[in-house]
Amino acid sequence: MNVKKMGILLLVFLLSVSMVACRENRQEETITDGTQEDTNGIYEGEGWASEHYNPDTMIGLELNMYAVTDIVEPILREFEGDTGIIINHLTMGNAEMLQRIETEFEAGINMADLWFTGGADTFIAGSQKGLTIPYLSPSGEDIPSNMKDDKGHWYGTSLTIVNWVVNTDLIKELELKMPRVWDDLLQEGLKGEISMPDPATSGTAYNTISALLEVKGEEEGWKYLEVLNSYVPFYTSRGGAPAQNVITGEAVVGINPSDGDLDFEIENSHIKLVFPEDGTGWWPQPVAIVNGTQNEEAAKVFIDWILSERGMESIARNRYAAVAKPGVDVPEGIIEINDIELFETDFQANAERREGILKQWEEMLQRAK
Repeated sequence: MNVKKMGILLLVFLLSVSMVACRENRQEETITDGTQEDTNGIYEGEGWASEHYNPDTMIGLELNMYAVTDIVEPILREFEGDTGIIINHLTMGNAEMLQRIETEFEAGINMADLWFTGGADTFIAGSQKGLTIPYLSPSGEDIPSNMKDDKGHWYGTSLTIVNWVVNTDLIKELELKMPRVWDDLLQEGLKGEISMPDPATSGTAYNTISALLEVKGEEEGWKYLEVLNSYVPFYTSRGGAPAQNVITGEAVVGINPSDGDLDFEIENSHIKLVFPEDGTGWWPQPVAIVNGTQNEEAAKVFIDWILSERGMESIARNRYAAVAKPGVDVPEGIIEINDIELFETDFQANAERREGILKQWEEMLQRAK
């Protein structure tokens, strides 16, 4: 057995241990919403339905999921309460997740059944590599066309919007103006004071630079990014890290992924969330079925459930986020999407250009050294 194959098998073993460690000791639960089969063979619950659900074989069944955040946990527990299907999840960075799924697929050893949350560009790249199974879910028919794959390889769920987390105490202390548009980040006093994730590992950062290039054009976009780079002392590996750097005073401004909630402002009196007035990047947080799953029918049940009114309400409540499905009530405290200027974004083009943009980004960093 070669070293590469041994490494892959060791990785799979470690992931298995991690999944098991995350699992609670639970007894098989009865379905809590009165799910029942109608005459057409479709199982209907409160606010959700699926022709693929079979309680006789699926209650107690366990699926594995890769996700970028632990915030999915309460959503998965609500799904379990409705269906009896248990989902164990493992969190990792956006780019790491894509690489992990591809490595396992090539090795013929699939750990994950489902892929949930992350950047749309990585899901598009994954579908192009044959890593996802297309499924046209009836629950996803009313998801807007710019928030899903037309063949059903992935569907957007909640929306993530690029914004800035600003330390108002430091802005005042340094006598700087509150940034309102992208050019305001290039104030002289913000040199060394901007925290930003690495686009090679963070969907937030890649979405930011690809959106700026799309809106400003290649030449002006790269000129802007070269100047911005001189304002960033180092790049974080995770998209959520800049916000924490701003809260602790390590940075004045952080480029941050937001679900549209105002928690940072509510919990930290010295923090202000700013959505750029001249537009900002955004993306839908997708969900997909991983190619190679041995539990395709149960995975389709999750897709049907998460895209239903019941699932979308769970996302809005637990992620405290604006959702892709129209007509779903969201909690108070979520910013009104219509009040934000969103860049027109071509996710397909961004995914296709990913390798080229990241290569040019690395070349820019090398020139700046």
